[in-house]
Amino acid sequence: MKKRRFLLYNYMLTLFLILFVIGLTIYYVSSEHNVYYWDYNGYWRLWQDTTLQILQNPLEGFSHIFASINSNDYNVLPIVIPTIFSGLPFSSRMSYILSIVTLYFMPVIFLFANICFHFITNYEKKFSNLAISTILPAMFAAFWIPTLAGYPDICGLIFVLLALVYQFKLDLGNRIQIKKMIILGILLWSPFLLRRWYAYTIISLYCSLPLLNYFLYFDKSCIWKRFKTIYINFLISAMSTCLFALAFQNGLIIRIFKTDYADLYAAYQGGLSSSINSLFNSCGYYMLPMVFLGACIGLLTKNIKQKSFILFCIFNLVFTFFLFTRTQTPGEQHNLPFALWMLFIACYGIIWLNNLVSNQLYSSTLIIVIITCLGYIDQKVLFDQHTYTVLQEKLLPLKHLPLRVEHYQAYLNLTKDIEQLLGSTKTITVLSSNYVLNDDMLNTLSNRQLNDQIISTSQVDTRDKISISSFITDYILVVDPPQTHLGEVNQRVITIPVNSLIHHTNIGQAYTVVGHGYKLDNNATAWIYKKQRVFTSSEVSDFFAQYDQYYPQWKNIYNLTILNSILTANIVKGDQSGNFSINNFTFAISARPGDNSPTVVEWSLKDIPKLKIQSKNKRCSQRNVIKIIISGDRAPTKELTLSYGEKVIVDMKPWQKISTKMTIENIKNSGCDFLTISAL
Repeated sequence: MKKRRFLLYNYMLTLFLILFVIGLTIYYVSSEHNVYYWDYNGYWRLWQDTTLQILQNPLEGFSHIFASINSNDYNVLPIVIPTIFSGLPFSSRMSYILSIVTLYFMPVIFLFANICFHFITNYEKKFSNLAISTILPAMFAAFWIPTLAGYPDICGLIFVLLALVYQFKLDLGNRIQIKKMIILGILLWSPFLLRRWYAYTIISLYCSLPLLNYFLYFDKSCIWKRFKTIYINFLISAMSTCLFALAFQNGLIIRIFKTDYADLYAAYQGGLSSSINSLFNSCGYYMLPMVFLGACIGLLTKNIKQKSFILFCIFNLVFTFFLFTRTQTPGEQHNLPFALWMLFIACYGIIWLNNLVSNQLYSSTLIIVIITCLGYIDQKVLFDQHTYTVLQEKLLPLKHLPLRVEHYQAYLNLTKDIEQLLGSTKTITVLSSNYVLNDDMLNTLSNRQLNDQIISTSQVDTRDKISISSFITDYILVVDPPQTHLGEVNQRVITIPVNSLIHHTNIGQAYTVVGHGYKLDNNATAWIYKKQRVFTSSEVSDFFAQYDQYYPQWKNIYNLTILNSILTANIVKGDQSGNFSINNFTFAISARPGDNSPTVVEWSLKDIPKLKIQSKNKRCSQRNVIKIIISGDRAPTKELTLSYGEKVIVDMKPWQKISTKMTIENIKNSGCDFLTISAL
């Protein structure tokens, strides 16, 4: 009878939590404005594109998936299975968030409860213990925050937990178990397969799991033999993990060994205090007493298995945190494994308290108190618009309200006006990079209609440097005061050009304001600037000179003649497919004629003795021909025709020190007309 009642309560609890999780998700997403950007957008857009690709061309779609797994830092695998939710009768955003909540968050809840209830606590199996171990992860803000933001990163925790469950059932000190260790190796490889940064967690687990297994099945009769066998087993597992990673992700592995991630993410490194604050912004300092209680009880208990697991959690929390924060300050998604270990320790302490209470009424009261407290925290963190009190600010996680902006109608009006200004051929750059406005947000507001017309700009000085292509666009959108997400000291590639336009200095003299200002969030105002004429050489020099005091090493980069030639050029792109842009790192020019009209460039090529022009398009199988005409006043006219894949070196001496006109025309199919032009 007790067993039947227990099962009934278990089913009721499971149903309640499923409905709660889905209901909270729907309510949260339906409260948001369509202003998603960057990480809010990243995997959602991949989910949309991958779904479309699989439906339209399954073979090409799966080929793209495998190529992404092999070489991408952020591959598409985490959102492949969630594509099955694309057919739900909801908005795309709602369907996507529901997919990762259902497929990833819910399994984490029940795996966590399974570990606590069956393998860790070893207490009397009361329903109240099961309820506590299920409710805690289901209402944990650190799990909700990145998931509702659109990160699929919680998927990695599924395999971390599965690896724990799997090895709990194996006594690895008895004999070598190759097959089972390969399975464990796959489970421990999977988080890295899904999200690269889980590598730190995997390293930590391989350091700690052998010791955990040793003490879970401790046997005094053969200490060293068991110790040796366990480590041989885990060596097989580690080799399996490495072999699978090399087999399926060799492109990524090679890049990891060649990349200094500490240098790459220097702008995102705030030091130890910043990293600790980031963790507790996700979890809340209110957890510390529970974590402290769980750690103390675990360390003082005479039960070797419980003590081993708590030590295991403490080690992984500290060691993984140390490894990760050497590279960068963790974001909300990176805090997931740290939060997991903290929650295990806190849950252990709460269940210990629950087991002190033999009276079922008191146990029920404790559960109600836990639900009420967590529900209150959930509500404050995710939905409460009111400002925290001083005490709440210190104790509770950082708020993560539904994504909304003030003056939303102004954002819609701004987007509509930009669409009308650009038509189908003109381009724009957005010089703003935070939650007030950024290029990705503008693209989302247009429902991706501006995807090909928004030219991405630089955002982080040390990583991106100056974006030359931003100043070839027809329009620039700026926000006054300048908006940055990493501060001016790291984003002068945003603030310096914004000030040039607003104050009408150096290159800003070539622009004029179009229409009126748009009142945005945070008392900021957006302005659209139209490029009225080409820059002069002195304007370009004065603009680059502003960076000299901050980055003197850039002088040699931006003194190149080709950059001056591009920025002072009069560019008329051909209709529809026409293009003339420059790579911000190699300074190679990409050019295409229009479908029905040529792309024409008038520029001065002073001190550029030769140009290398190459017809290049790896995806086009047609042997098309492109016509290029070079002319100038009191200079000969030269006509070139380039077949597919052909290149030519052009001696530019006849056109030195004069205005040169380059006309690029298509002869047959404009879809195959791609040129790269570089100075020699």
